[in-house]
Formats: sequence, C-alpha cells, structure tokens
Amino acid sequence: MNSQNIGTILGSATISFCLISVISQSAQAGTLHNGWNYAIDPNYDSLDSNNSGGVVAGNTIYEIYGMAIKDDVDTNNIWVAINANLPLTGNNTSSASNGNIGWGDLFFDFSGLGNFQAANNSQNVIGVRFAPNNDSQTPGIGVYGGVKAVSVVPQNYGWSNLANHNLYGVLPRTGANAAMGDLAWNDPYYNPYTTIGAWSQPETLIPNVIQSGTKIGDISLLNNSDLIAAGFDLGVLPATGSQTFGFKFDKSLLPVDKYIASLFLECNNDAIAVVGETQSPKPIPEPSAAIGLVTFGLIFGANQLRKRYKD
Repeated sequence: MNSQNIGTILGSATISFCLISVISQSAQAGTLHNGWNYAIDPNYDSLDSNNSGGVVAGNTIYEIYGMAIKDDVDTNNIWVAINANLPLTGNNTSSASNGNIGWGDLFFDFSGLGNFQAANNSQNVIGVRFAPNNDSQTPGIGVYGGVKAVSVVPQNYGWSNLANHNLYGVLPRTGANAAMGDLAWNDPYYNPYTTIGAWSQPETLIPNVIQSGTKIGDISLLNNSDLIAAGFDLGVLPATGSQTFGFKFDKSLLPVDKYIASLFLECNNDAIAVVGETQSPKPIPEPSAAIGLVTFGLIFGANQLRKRYKD
C-alpha cells in the first residue's frame, strides 16, 4: 500500500499527532534456544490493502512473525529460518509493477559503523538473495560481498521507509508502534529512514534489495522439515504464520564478529532485524596431534593383538 497516498490523506495534523504519540523503543533482547538466535516480531505491524481503498494492519499476508539464525560450528554452516505469511515466491498482485510483491534480500552488517546507511554507502554489507523471483539485481540466489543495496519500494507500491510505515500506517490503526524483531523501528541504526520520506526523494527510501555486489558463495534452500531437523522450534514464537522456510550457507563466508541482520519486504509492509555474533570455527587438529592419535591407535591395536595371541 502506497505511503504517499496515505500521507496525503492524513495530512500534517496526523503527522504531528503520530510524532507526539511515538514512544522510543529500545532494542529487544534476542531469544537463544537450542543453538538458534530468534528475533520475535509482533503480529500486528504488517499492512495491506483492504480492497476498498483503505489499509488494514496485523496478520496480513505481509506479516513476519520471526526469524532465527544458527551459527553451527559442527557443520560449518549458517542456518536462517523465517516464519511469515508471505510465501518464498511472494504475492501475485496488480499493485506491483511486475505483478508480484516479494521478499527483499537479507543484509548482514559486520562493519561496526553503527548505521545501516553508512554500511551500505561504504559497501560494507554482505547480502543474501534467497527469493528466486524477487526484484534483486543479482543474477541469482546466493551470498554476495561488497554489496550496495537499493530500494524497490516504488515498484511495489510500498511504504517509503520505516517512519512512513509506522507513523502513517501501523500507529494510527493499532495504537502501538511497529517493531523489527531485535530492534525498534526508530532505532538510530536505521537513520535517516526513521524520518518521513517520499517516493520523489530517493535518498529517503529504505534499501531492500541488492543493487550490486560480487557473488562469494551459494545457498541451499530449506523447507520446514529441514529446519526442524536442525533444531528450529516454532514453539519459541508467540504467534506463527502459514509459511516456514529458510536456507543455509558455509559459515566461512561471514566474518567472526558481531552483526546486525536486516530483512525488509519489497513493499516495506513489514521488516525484521536480528542482532547476533558469529563464532570462531572449530580448530583443525595440528598434524602432530593427528599423527600422535594414529600412533596411539596403532600401538593400542598391536597390544590387543599380542594379548589375544598370548591368550
């Protein structure tokens, strides 16, 4: 749903009311369970058309309920699980220029700059395209380094940025502020996308897909059964959607450090963030240690044989 149309209807009086009503939200602590780091998103902060010229909030097809990331040092994989109402292949609708509103790309920020725009401008972002038919400008799904992200909100008739989504959309309809999992919609990390924007001002639009970057690795798409087998537990989420899917990739593609992972829909009708930290991989045994183990095994085996013959 177009934030510019809503903004025109509501006018400056509503903007003032919403700004006064905003309560600054602090980051929400992630939930760690069975090796997975869960970000839990509320079920009231997605937006969609009511097919009568208006907008509805909560539990829409664009609702994201949670995202979890597992840094698996045993298998040397990063696992990502998403629970939502939007299928991996998006929602077919005439509102989008290409007939489909889908998922944006997932952005990992290890830069330490403390700001999404700063990390993006310096191309210090690692991006993952996991939706095969989204508006990403990469040649295909996979992990990309040196990423520059761009917004496709106008092509998807969406909300310009986080401020428009909350102040024009969620807050007036629910009386509550939107959230983004581990971060608030107005967290300083997302400045300047926490102030009112417009399609006519590209610098105010939230970047949500990869514009450019170098592919550094592949991903494996996963279904609900794959994720459950890896320890993902939907029971951690207070509310759940109809779609659970995910992907995994080699953990060597990510640095060992703290990160913020951000995921926005192409229309910015909902978004989620995970705050986490990757772990060092398991050390590879020194050759001398490996030789020592082999030697011990040979000696032990020889002694056992000798003992058997004596008996």
